[in-house]
Amino acid sequence: MQRRLRSASMKKTRVRVPSGTVMRFRRKKPNYMQCGSCGAKMVRKRLRQSGVAKLSKIGKRPERPLPHLCPGCMREQMKMRARGL
Repeated sequence: MQRRLRSASMKKTRVRVPSGTVMRFRRKKPNYMQCGSCGAKMVRKRLRQSGVAKLSKIGKRPERPLPHLCPGCMREQMKMRARGL
């Protein structure tokens, strides 16, 4: 097996062919982003590098202060910071 195929990002599938079964490899589809605090599913899916390259600069960077958190957790975090806790 080639070294580039021995990655966790490659999905392995067995395919039956007339000579027997062979392993075929394809890239896994990216899952949704998750909140870093509560683990809730975020709105947008992750993008591969080729997909990120097609976005505009505004599409690449987040608009809110804590992009790794969902809106609810972000509000709570901002409240805690404002209160000095």
